[in-house]
Amino acid sequence: MTVNSGKPAGLNAFETKFRQWRALHKTPDTVIAAHREVMLERVVQSMTFEGEPITLTRLKTLLDQ
Repeated sequence: MTVNSGKPAGLNAFETKFRQWRALHKTPDTVIAAHREVMLERVVQSMTFEGEPITLTRLKTLLDQ
């Protein structure tokens, strides 16, 4: 399905969201900081997917040891 511009229907929404993200992340430092904020959540999700469920709290405890 396409909209009048000839682009796929969800592409305009994606482009808008991407422009907003780029406005907030203008430098490599801001991109790195954004990735660090979600890194532990992604590790927990990955471990759960692999059948090794762990909580974010437990992961933080293990990393502090």
